[in-house]
Amino acid sequence: MAVLGTAGRARAERLRRVWAERHGVLGWLTTTDHKRIGLLYLFTSLAFFLAGGVEALLLRTQLVRPDNGLLSPSAYNQLFTMHGVTMIFLFVIPLSIGAFGNYLLPLMIGARDLAFPRLNAFSYWVFVAAGLFVYVSLPLGSAPDAGWFDYVPLADREFSPGPNIDFYCLGIIFVGISTTATAVNFIVTVFKLRAPGMSLNRMPLFCFAMLAVSFAIVFALPPLTVAAAFLELDRQVGTHFYDIAGGGDPVLWQHLFWIFGHPEVYIIILPAFGIATSIIPAFARRRMVAFPLVALAELLVAFIGFGVWAHHMFAVGLATVTAVYFAAASLIIVIPSAIQLFAWLTTLVTGRPQFATPLLWIVGFIVFFIVGGLSGVMFAAIPFDQQAHDTYFVVAHFHFVIFGAAVFPLIGGLYYWFPKVTGRMYREGLGKASFWLAFAGTALTFFPMHIVGLLGMPRRQYTYPPDLGWTGLNVLETVGSYVLAAGLLLVAANLAWSCIRGPASGEDPFDGATLEWAASSPPAPYNFAVIPTVTSPYPMWDERDREQDVRNAEAGRLVLDQGHVTPATTVVDGEWDEALDMPSDSPWPLAAAAALALVFTFLLTGHWTTALVFLGAAGAAAVAWHAREAAAELVTRRALPNGWWGMAVFLATEAALFGSLIGSYSYLRFTSADWPQGAIEPPSVALPLALTAVLVLSVVPMRAAEVAARRQRTRAALRWLAVAFALQAGYLAVQIVSYVDELGTFTPATNAYGSIYFSLLGAHHAHVALGLGLMAWLLVRLAGGLTEYRVTAVRAIALYWYVVGAIAVFVVATQVSPA
Repeated sequence: MAVLGTAGRARAERLRRVWAERHGVLGWLTTTDHKRIGLLYLFTSLAFFLAGGVEALLLRTQLVRPDNGLLSPSAYNQLFTMHGVTMIFLFVIPLSIGAFGNYLLPLMIGARDLAFPRLNAFSYWVFVAAGLFVYVSLPLGSAPDAGWFDYVPLADREFSPGPNIDFYCLGIIFVGISTTATAVNFIVTVFKLRAPGMSLNRMPLFCFAMLAVSFAIVFALPPLTVAAAFLELDRQVGTHFYDIAGGGDPVLWQHLFWIFGHPEVYIIILPAFGIATSIIPAFARRRMVAFPLVALAELLVAFIGFGVWAHHMFAVGLATVTAVYFAAASLIIVIPSAIQLFAWLTTLVTGRPQFATPLLWIVGFIVFFIVGGLSGVMFAAIPFDQQAHDTYFVVAHFHFVIFGAAVFPLIGGLYYWFPKVTGRMYREGLGKASFWLAFAGTALTFFPMHIVGLLGMPRRQYTYPPDLGWTGLNVLETVGSYVLAAGLLLVAANLAWSCIRGPASGEDPFDGATLEWAASSPPAPYNFAVIPTVTSPYPMWDERDREQDVRNAEAGRLVLDQGHVTPATTVVDGEWDEALDMPSDSPWPLAAAAALALVFTFLLTGHWTTALVFLGAAGAAAVAWHAREAAAELVTRRALPNGWWGMAVFLATEAALFGSLIGSYSYLRFTSADWPQGAIEPPSVALPLALTAVLVLSVVPMRAAEVAARRQRTRAALRWLAVAFALQAGYLAVQIVSYVDELGTFTPATNAYGSIYFSLLGAHHAHVALGLGLMAWLLVRLAGGLTEYRVTAVRAIALYWYVVGAIAVFVVATQVSPA
């Protein structure tokens, strides 16, 4: 951006005072600044990366020679499980989404923060607590030990009686809360906080990638949550979801896990795609070829990824027609990936590429993506998959995709945005040396695994005899792992040294194309002294727009220096809607995360009542962070408010959760010889139907309350809310009495029918109880009159109850036709 004049500098100084946060440790503990939170994610996920890397080196050292005794079988099982859990859940996803997404997304769209800053802080602290929760198990000698996908029955209490798998189940659910909250935040931010003029077709490709990832998370994590909850209930309560003797089915775990597990591959790699589409144009000196197709391809990769999960299950005996469908879907998903690949290559070939360090890492990513992609296509061939299943060939494919294709762009991104974050340049020579070491180490570590896999070496192999022909290849892999580690250590040394001694970089050393390069280096707390003008997907190459920004700053247009505010725009066209008053730093997200950590700790130790008490404490902290409203007046807007959008995306996760529960019910029902199992007398359907009718009827006064609130009729809104609350509370009270009464006939531990019946109803009751808590809070707040904040709350909570009513219909359908 051009240099601001006197008036512009004065307004920027006023913005600095308005957006400033506390200094020191307290400032970092209470921050809601997306850039600070992004840095917290960065260093925390890198710490977990270090732990996961040490675990990997220990595993490779164990396999360097036959009959090695460096690690015991138990230690090996724990280390390879922790390595997988760490790299997937505590490193790659938090680094790509939490660090890069947090730091860059608001900057790229011209916003001053994410849509929900305190929710963002809560997401980070939950991530930290979940990571520590899982890692406490390692020094205790009770780390998860059944692999990162934790197959049953190996993960059942019978075969793993210690707390190892409990750490896994609860830890996965815990960290999933953080990831889901981040996804909700990103979706609303992309939809609502783009700078005026940034219509969807002008949004950077990195932002499309983050949007696709966030939607994938919203729909992929609930099945994993349900799978982990079922397993924990099997272990702690004695349910039978995965117990064949009790009418369950262990293959249910595989379906639920891989419905998450394959979209998870694209959750990991889509941010890498987004980083590549940022770095390639900057160093090729031209715009991305086929921009609209690349944007569409990023979204399609996330969408089609939900239709290929069972290609991980070709060896379990699926029906032929089912296997053929998933094989075809596995081939189809190659198309959007290939669109992006050819766009990257064509952009490089038709441009004037400068192979600086960031671009080298992207070229390495393209090479490894092709290698991993081609071996992945091979698994779509059912006969080959059945032969290579659970061999090191799978390990090779997976690591070329997850490490070579996902982590290399992240490192390239660290180099590329390092000057923006620190204001200093890295050492180019060391950067290139680190790339070549890591590239050679990656190839040497993982390529021989293809061969040793075809020679029959199983994955998760603790040791092996000397006469199988595997020794030389394992030596090469282990040497490669140390070369790779050296390359990564050189990256860390280069960036650490440059952070202290590197030369000043200026605002835009690479002539970047997107808006983050318009901010200072490092960016100010308010990001932009004036909300940027946007007329294309490459705003930094539109010089007239940047000159217009300076004129706007001098004239006071789009500066928004009268408060802690950022603009909100319409979803599709990015037209001005309103100025949002953003919440500032707060201790309550940290307090809520700490209380939630104690909930999971006491669940682990079996203290259910104490866990419930701390769940209430977490809820109280959440209420406290909403005690101070963002705005006191009513405003006129053209689009739906952020709070409504946040609730809508949250409810999409709820719909996916209940879809997983109802799908599990259907799976168990149609794979059982009799239903209900064990000659259980089906519960009467008359009462559930009547109660559901009452609950669905409660949406009528909810709608009336919403209309009254929007018309600023406080008393009418309160009356209608009270009527709805009475209907909903009555519904829940009678349902609980009926629920307890049915426990006298059969229980969750009776058989799989009892397990899924009570779990599904219990989840629905919890859903209703949460809604009643929201209603109670709303009634208290509305007694003080209507503000724009409270009107938005009424609309959001009304939407919650519309969805609860719809879900209730599907839940009761499982009771109406049990036979």
